[in-house]
Amino acid sequence: MSETQTPNPVDLEARREHERGKYVALGGTRYGSSNHGQHAYSLVQGFKPRFVVDFGCGRNLFIQHLRRLGIDGLGVDFAFPEADIVAPMHRVPLSAGIADVVTAFDALEHLLPEEVDEVLDEMRRIAVPGGRFVFSICTRESKTKVNGEGLHPTVRSRGWWMERIGRVGTVRQGQGAPRYIAGVFNDA
Repeated sequence: MSETQTPNPVDLEARREHERGKYVALGGTRYGSSNHGQHAYSLVQGFKPRFVVDFGCGRNLFIQHLRRLGIDGLGVDFAFPEADIVAPMHRVPLSAGIADVVTAFDALEHLLPEEVDEVLDEMRRIAVPGGRFVFSICTRESKTKVNGEGLHPTVRSRGWWMERIGRVGTVRQGQGAPRYIAGVFNDA
């Protein structure tokens, strides 16, 4: 399937639940304990945020460390009880305009392709006007399998992701380590 094609919409909610089930099956493992944002602390600190929201936080290690640095925030994840908010990334129960910085570290590729734009819109919604974002996105298949299925339903090129992100924000080249995509959300 080419990068511009999307699968026929079957039952999106059933597909979302199927994906969530993969993480539930991994519940007794260490999956979700990697802190893919560990090299972004100085970048995020440099933005001087009052409040950060981390989408797809896994076991919430990034936000826990930010709190130790004196920065408030919340982690959102649909499968890990360690998240501050257990919810899907497309439907975050937070007020609009509360996050100075929105992060997602190796999380966006876990979305279904047809959810990507909706989630990026949700991120922009909860960001303050001119709010920042910092992302890392894996562009290859997941090494972890559950019943023979990988955990990355949206394996796309970096260019595809930059186009999607460009709908909601402006990437600022030169900010952060090469593994991160950082920028500013456009006004909605």
